[in-house]
Amino acid sequence: MIAQVAPGQAGATPPPRGAPGQDRRSAAPVRRSKSRQVRAPVGFHSRLVGFLKLTLPLVAGALVVMVAAWPHLYQREDRFKIGVSNVNIEEAATVKMVKPRYTGIDAANRPYVLTAEDAVQQATDSNVVELSLPKGDVTLSNGSWVALTGETGHFYKDLHILDLSGQVDMFHDAGYEFRTATARFDMASSSAEGNDRIDGQGPFGSVVAEGFRIVDKGAVVHFLGKSRLVIRRDLMAPTK
Repeated sequence: MIAQVAPGQAGATPPPRGAPGQDRRSAAPVRRSKSRQVRAPVGFHSRLVGFLKLTLPLVAGALVVMVAAWPHLYQREDRFKIGVSNVNIEEAATVKMVKPRYTGIDAANRPYVLTAEDAVQQATDSNVVELSLPKGDVTLSNGSWVALTGETGHFYKDLHILDLSGQVDMFHDAGYEFRTATARFDMASSSAEGNDRIDGQGPFGSVVAEGFRIVDKGAVVHFLGKSRLVIRRDLMAPTK
């Protein structure tokens, strides 16, 4: 006798997988599982792209900040630097010149030249110029020239007057040489004067005096105070 078992009854043996009578819906979970395994790499790449979109701009910004800040973090001692310093207003108004040269003409249209090692003008509107190692040259009416030099000097531009101090030397192209401590040279009138001891020598001999005056446009020299003149006959030109 063959026992019949109703469907769903205990002890029933399920049909084998893949049997012809198997319900097609039972295979659906398997297909969905395979579908999820295929789409998983796509989600990983999406997260990776999103992560890179977020981090790359941050890294680029950090590099820009480091490039901009690096010179301030590491500075070489011998690097050329430009900075702002405190400027003294009085010093800013001072004009300094190296190897100045001033030219002009006197009242008789005779040229004169004033040079120095350096010059300082305390204000741009000042008429007084302080000179170091000044030298003045003037041409006289007869074509000869006179030169004066000193250690320091003050030139009054509006008056065309040169005050010399220190060791003052005066030269004349005829062979005269004088030395004194101070002298004032009026370049407009080609005259000079001094009230300190003066020692001079020339073709005639030597002279010592307490002061001097050069007048008549350089043609006449007056020796002031107690003066001593030594004339050497051997130096004088013979008379006919």
